[in-house]
Amino acid sequence: MKALTLALALLTATTSLAANEPQGAELRRPPPPGRPMPQPAPQPPPRTGTLVVVDRDELNARLARLERLLEEAEERMDGRGGNGRNKVRKAQETLDSVQQLVAEAPPLGAVTPAPRPQPQPPPPPPAPVVRPMPDGPFKRLNEAVARESFAEDKMRIISLAAGDNYFLISQVAELLNHFPFSQDKLTAVRELKPRILDPENGYQLYSAFSFSSDKKRLQDILSQR
Repeated sequence: MKALTLALALLTATTSLAANEPQGAELRRPPPPGRPMPQPAPQPPPRTGTLVVVDRDELNARLARLERLLEEAEERMDGRGGNGRNKVRKAQETLDSVQQLVAEAPPLGAVTPAPRPQPQPPPPPPAPVVRPMPDGPFKRLNEAVARESFAEDKMRIISLAAGDNYFLISQVAELLNHFPFSQDKLTAVRELKPRILDPENGYQLYSAFSFSSDKKRLQDILSQR
């Protein structure tokens, strides 16, 4: 029973409630004739403390151990005073550890909430598909080049077409047939080189040139980055 009394003494809320009971009973009694009804005594404002975060499992485990120690102390206190006092001392130490756990817990406002998942950025748009000039538009280009009489005018049409289109080596070979001189052919190849989709097939253009020197210059143009 002494251990039970010690536990009750540690719980201040229980003693506070016990002290308030007589006041409530007195207020319920009717006043003597001619006397005003007694007013309730002003109550102190409720205590407000700092909210903290503790490990619930660890706190429950320590409180459960404290309860077991107090039960054992109550059973052994009468017959074995020394052992009972040790149990009470251990119970006090456990209670102190609980108080330390609460004292060292971080304030509720200091607990950083888990970061919200950030929305994933949309995937980049697919790269545009580059295709060679279709057969129909290329046929019209070939006809327009053939209608011009001078190499300069032919090159002007090819340059305009190369601004918005890509070509295959086979298409370049057809355009070279409109130029009788090697120098004009090399100029056309140099103009179309950045728009050629299959430069690995450039060897097919060698048949458009008769001299080795021109073929060497063609190779230099096609190997440029």
